[in-house]
Amino acid sequence: MSGTGDDTGVTDDDNEETGAETETTATSGGDPDTDAKPHSIQREILEQALGEYDFQIFKALNEDGRVSDTELAERIDLSRSALRRRRENLLERDIIDVHAVLVLQELDMAYADALVTLDSSASSDERANLISKLIDEELIYSLDSCLGEYDLYVRLWHRSLGDVKSYTWELFEGEEIVDSYQIVPMVHTWKAWDKELDRPE
Repeated sequence: MSGTGDDTGVTDDDNEETGAETETTATSGGDPDTDAKPHSIQREILEQALGEYDFQIFKALNEDGRVSDTELAERIDLSRSALRRRRENLLERDIIDVHAVLVLQELDMAYADALVTLDSSASSDERANLISKLIDEELIYSLDSCLGEYDLYVRLWHRSLGDVKSYTWELFEGEEIVDSYQIVPMVHTWKAWDKELDRPE
């Protein structure tokens, strides 16, 4: 799957593959990187959505967000200028984001998911105001709207489980449009942000 085309916002001129890749492709008659790897459903889906090169950029940055343009360009057989244009295009389109994240379990912090049900009669403005308030909360790690039994899926953290429960109570008890909420304490995270954090021994 090519990374070129209007869907990526990067033109054919930006695909400045190095001579090494061109020679290898011509000799093998295919993509050596794809041929050497077992089937990956993630790769299949994202290469279709992003293109081959942008998928490889995502995977490399996901493994190490500090990797240099020079090293990454060599790894996926693009010129450094073409690599930089592709990476900046992905960032500008908000498809990827490179930032520091807290691995809460490594800090011995308590964290939990709050499953929140809102009053069905709440207006769109009331829902938007609550969501905006939660976005601004420093100890909320992630916030999602859901379909089904719950309306909001909130991951939050604090020093201890008792603090998590108190914090959750402070967030939702005074909110008229919150019909109910359930706290589900987390004990361990094995995988997050498409990264393996731990594995059972």
